[in-house]
Amino acid sequence: MNLVNSFFITRKEKPKEEKLVSASLLIQSGMIIKNDVGIYTYTPMGLKVLNNISNIIRNEMNNNYAQEVLMPSLVSSETFGMNKNNIFDTEMYRVIDRNNKDLVLCPSHAELFVNLAKNKVKSYKDLHFTLFQISNKYRDELHPEFGLIRKKEFYMADAYSFDSNESGLDISYDKMFQTFNKIFDKLGINATVVDANADEENGLSSEEFQVITPYGDNEVVRCTNCTYTANRETVVCKNITKLDTERVSKMKLVKTPNSKTVKEVSDYLKIHTDKIIKSLIIKVDDIYKMILLRGESQLNIYKLRKLVGSKRIEIPSEDELEKIGTYAGYIGPIDTTMEVLADSEVKYMIDGVCGANKKDYHYINVIPGRDFRVNKYYDLKLFDDNSVCPRCKNKCEIIKGIEIGQIFKLGNKYSQEYGLKYTDEANYVNYVQMGSYNIGIDRCLGAIVEQNYDEKGIIWPLSVAPFKVCIVIANVNDQFSFRYAYKLYDKLNSMGIETLIDDRKETIGTKFADMDLIGIPIRITVGYKLKDNEVELKLRTEEETRFISTSNIINEVVDIIEYNN
Repeated sequence: MNLVNSFFITRKEKPKEEKLVSASLLIQSGMIIKNDVGIYTYTPMGLKVLNNISNIIRNEMNNNYAQEVLMPSLVSSETFGMNKNNIFDTEMYRVIDRNNKDLVLCPSHAELFVNLAKNKVKSYKDLHFTLFQISNKYRDELHPEFGLIRKKEFYMADAYSFDSNESGLDISYDKMFQTFNKIFDKLGINATVVDANADEENGLSSEEFQVITPYGDNEVVRCTNCTYTANRETVVCKNITKLDTERVSKMKLVKTPNSKTVKEVSDYLKIHTDKIIKSLIIKVDDIYKMILLRGESQLNIYKLRKLVGSKRIEIPSEDELEKIGTYAGYIGPIDTTMEVLADSEVKYMIDGVCGANKKDYHYINVIPGRDFRVNKYYDLKLFDDNSVCPRCKNKCEIIKGIEIGQIFKLGNKYSQEYGLKYTDEANYVNYVQMGSYNIGIDRCLGAIVEQNYDEKGIIWPLSVAPFKVCIVIANVNDQFSFRYAYKLYDKLNSMGIETLIDDRKETIGTKFADMDLIGIPIRITVGYKLKDNEVELKLRTEEETRFISTSNIINEVVDIIEYNN
């Protein structure tokens, strides 16, 4: 690639609207162009990186004997039925065609993989096999402000294994776990494996591959004492509160003017926030339910979904609350007729404070079970700084991460739902055991940048860089330099070493700045030392430059590439 005749653009200033370093640098370096929130174009340079990542994934999948397929992204809504509506809720894009048929853009392809497998699987002899594809998927993201990390149209590799029993699933899962580790190692990504939410796909167990970064869109809990690491939404909150029986008083209604929040009530009554029972009202499939939490604890929506068995959870408006006889900031469980679901910590609260369903009033000295009914206690709390490790009960830290991959043991959940079954050796009918394995390719690209950059720009690992070598011609008017540079350029490319040549009529400073910004690993400068049969060599990861003889420069480049492979 010679830059004079190429679609090559860079910006001097970073875009101000991007939250993540990766998105900012990828736009500044001209790798991607932002079309809209959550929607991006890959330029020729950025697409080369995306394709390099895809090829590494494809090669490792092939090494694991997975077979590649390509499925449509536009399908009939009947493909998903009600199941997918429940899982993705409002994130699914819907299209009505000219025949008034309801179509959807696939947010996942699990159902299509099952239906494809049904064409083959009849007997135990038809198992085991693994299929994968690399394709676009579509989700109407609620928070698409994380650059390539949360795109509305995203590029993904997803694989599914099909086995006759759980032992076979275990083997498939373990092999794919190793495959993922190899993929991320070759991509130059330092990934952390964490326990994940298997309920998202109705599975048996799941693990995520997270890239730890200050600006990730996920939160990861990591124990400071043992090896426990998990996605925050899945962590069990162990109750360490003991029942306080020293002081039991009679419930009393008190005025709390203009005190709606936990802090406002705490300040007004001069009590600790842990004494306050926070009451929330939700609608689950149009049925009102009350949620109780202790103090400043936050509700874990994923745990709630698991408890109620639905993703269709809504928060009523203030007007709606008034119609059912309560007020925002003063909601409470006393005399309520709706189902009450309480976090496990609430069970141990004595002389608590709760809303009175009356403006500017709260009840004090309330005790669960004595003063109000709780239908079910459950771990509903989002893990916080006061929580302890569920494994060793020591303190944990909550850090940011970017999820780049996830693997599931689905078991027979999907095969039962869609009728994927086989006849075993004894002529009994069984459901196929499935595994699901997903890698976000856009996410990988963004995560690589999050882990590999400096004040000058991106630092691509050799394995994914758009070009391994850039040749900078210091003076394009010098015919001797120009001819030698192109001769070297042609030779390296003929050897399979992807090389670009900067033959623009720009200052040498501008060329160096651009090559640093786009992150090419090896830079060769053809300049004034050519008359002494030397060129300048610099690695993007180093500050030092070296002069190498023209007779040895190709061997030097080959050695660098082989050393880093």
